[in-house]
Amino acid sequence: SSSLETITPAQIIAAPPTFPFQAAASSSTMAAAVWGKLFANAESLKPQHLRELLKDDVRNDSMFVEAEGMCLDYCREKVTPDSMKLLEELATTMDLEGKKKGLFSGAKINETEKRAVLHVALRAARDQVIEVDGKNVVPEVYKVLDGMKAFSDKVRSGGFTGYTGKTLTNVVCIGIGGSYLGVEFVFEALKTHPKAAEAAKGRSLRFLANVDPIDVKRALSSLDAETTLVLVISKTFTTAETMLNARTVKQWLIKELGSPDAIAKHVAACSTALDKTQAFGIDDANVFGFWD
Repeated sequence: SSSLETITPAQIIAAPPTFPFQAAASSSTMAAAVWGKLFANAESLKPQHLRELLKDDVRNDSMFVEAEGMCLDYCREKVTPDSMKLLEELATTMDLEGKKKGLFSGAKINETEKRAVLHVALRAARDQVIEVDGKNVVPEVYKVLDGMKAFSDKVRSGGFTGYTGKTLTNVVCIGIGGSYLGVEFVFEALKTHPKAAEAAKGRSLRFLANVDPIDVKRALSSLDAETTLVLVISKTFTTAETMLNARTVKQWLIKELGSPDAIAKHVAACSTALDKTQAFGIDDANVFGFWD
């Protein structure tokens, strides 16, 4: 950015707080010095065209990494082996490895909110221990994951049916932001996988995020309420757009099925606000908690 271009290495070393990465640079004189060298390196690369860098096969080969079945090719970034050495030096200086261990062990590395960053616990092995304030949080995660799997298996097998006894084959996911995009991302990633595609035959999944009435109409178009399961995703169960859509779909279910009692058989939720999900008519057994 233009703000970075106006800063010289000398300025960084002399007064590290004057540039955007001030928190990192001001943590130590050593870090400030490494930042200075990195900026000098970046400055030296400005006259070079990426086309020229790509002519160096040794450089290109050094910027290809393969691990866990994934390939990372970053040779088309405007960096050199010297740039990468400086970045590694910065990582060492800033104790990146120690911070990473803190993340995976439940240390409160979120300094702003003074709490742990626990998304790693959602991907932990069942026997892994991640303690926060002396409590292992992994069993709590698996309690929810196991509940989700049990409910999903019952829906797929016909063990959990709709209000009229019909198998639930269509799902409408209601959420916004990450509560919509996260689910859709997984859906898009898996829908062409042979095993997933085979298991999904005869079933449909739709998403409803926008509060435009046209989107509600699209989401419910051609659906049979008797075979439709609605999943409402809102941690607090107060998200304005999500709850407006949820109430709209709730009225559709009641109108089509003839009774408010149908809600318990056709709506599940991802939320931690049990009082609100109960008031909505959702069975506690079909509410699955999640975390920030």
